[in-house]
Amino acid sequence: MTAQRFALRLLAGYRPSAVQRMALATQNATTQRRALATQNATSQTTADSGELYDVVIIGGGPAGCALAAALGSLDSLSRKRVALVDPGKLSEMRQWTPPADAYLPRTLQITSSNKRYLDNLGLWQWCFEDRVQAYNRAVVTDALGGGAVDLAAMTLHGRNDTAFMVETKNLVSGLLKALDHSSSCVDVVERARVTEIEATPSMWPVVTLSNSRRLQARLIVGADGASSRVRKYAGIGTYGTEYSQYGLVATLCLEQLNSSAFQRFLPSGPIALLPFPGGFANLVWSLDSELVQLLKTAPEAIFGDLINAAFRLTPAEMGYIYSLLRSGVDPDIIGAEISWRLDVFARNNPDTNIKLPPRVAALSPRSRTSFPLRMRMVDSLVANRVALIGDAGHVMHPLAGQGLNMGLADVQCLAQVLEQAAAAGEDLGSAAVLDRYNSQRYVRNLAMQGIVDKVWHVFGAHSGTVATLRSLAMNGLDRLPAIKSRMIHAFMQ
Repeated sequence: MTAQRFALRLLAGYRPSAVQRMALATQNATTQRRALATQNATSQTTADSGELYDVVIIGGGPAGCALAAALGSLDSLSRKRVALVDPGKLSEMRQWTPPADAYLPRTLQITSSNKRYLDNLGLWQWCFEDRVQAYNRAVVTDALGGGAVDLAAMTLHGRNDTAFMVETKNLVSGLLKALDHSSSCVDVVERARVTEIEATPSMWPVVTLSNSRRLQARLIVGADGASSRVRKYAGIGTYGTEYSQYGLVATLCLEQLNSSAFQRFLPSGPIALLPFPGGFANLVWSLDSELVQLLKTAPEAIFGDLINAAFRLTPAEMGYIYSLLRSGVDPDIIGAEISWRLDVFARNNPDTNIKLPPRVAALSPRSRTSFPLRMRMVDSLVANRVALIGDAGHVMHPLAGQGLNMGLADVQCLAQVLEQAAAAGEDLGSAAVLDRYNSQRYVRNLAMQGIVDKVWHVFGAHSGTVATLRSLAMNGLDRLPAIKSRMIHAFMQ
């Protein structure tokens, strides 16, 4: 006899026997124990799984902060929980106060389309815009073949395509301030290192942090750089090339104001001078391990002379100057040698100033640093409830300044895919949603990486025939303004 039927009979005036009363008491106790056990099990599962989030972004660099700020600005995601996790002190980064008389050496080039995207979301305004330099001209030369191309942006379809130079800290600080001033759904979790990522029976992965917090997510986004822990957890393979070179970066003070970019391909690797306001500039110089150490430790008093020489002298002359540095020759003697050679160059080449950068007056103290150069591709940008953006999904040579721009394109695409999925009521971490992101970005990223890698190999060839052919191509391109403009437009998009 069920408890329900027994209760009905009681209402009808039925009087149970002692045995029936004992059986009913036992049945009620069993039902209560089962309910309590179910409740405890549910509570234990929630406690074990951790805090529930729709999206957990691992990595508070430019790409991770841009995605967090983008998701926080979208109305369709206002009811979703998003976490941004980073081991650094993001609150201090948000309150960053820039130095009044210097620029930081770690910088980023942002295309006009990516800048418009950040503008449209109301994010760009939180950067220190007076420290951002717009430019629409880049001069590229070849030291071996003598070729040159002046890539000045022209108006195309009613728009003047421009690039923007910004310090990495300025951009990240601005994105964090935008998050702080918005009523977004994003929780910023700072000073927390990822100690473990594990799958669970519910199929939602759980991220364990060094502060003992556990975050369970429908979707984990890896924005944690080239050595991405998220990528390793997802089992996404990588392949690529080690260039056996390092990028030497520094902040320079020029003799005059400048709003153009200059790049020269040397046998040792490309050197680029990128403009900043107030006559400052950013140096990015690709060098092998021996030369990068030689130039990082060169006396500050002659470092500017070395940059001026690298943009003007022949490869043979630069080799001689390097030999003086290796031999420990007195810096004053090296400086006098470079000055004499630059004077000879100026007398022999009076009409080339328009394609040369302003001379470097000084090196910003303690601004030199370096990083290894490599290309890394991934088998996929997505896995089970995982998506990769930025350097976690692609690493490339900085010679075209496209690294962060590819990352911001990832951000735009993933944010749009998640926005559409949320509006349609889809699971944000489902395979169908993530496949849409992967199909839109994976091939495009590979194509850009392939183009930059081929440029590096073509200009890295020292053969006289190759040098002649590439210089002929550069000089020919320089005489075709319509093609140059379309090429700039393509890169700026």
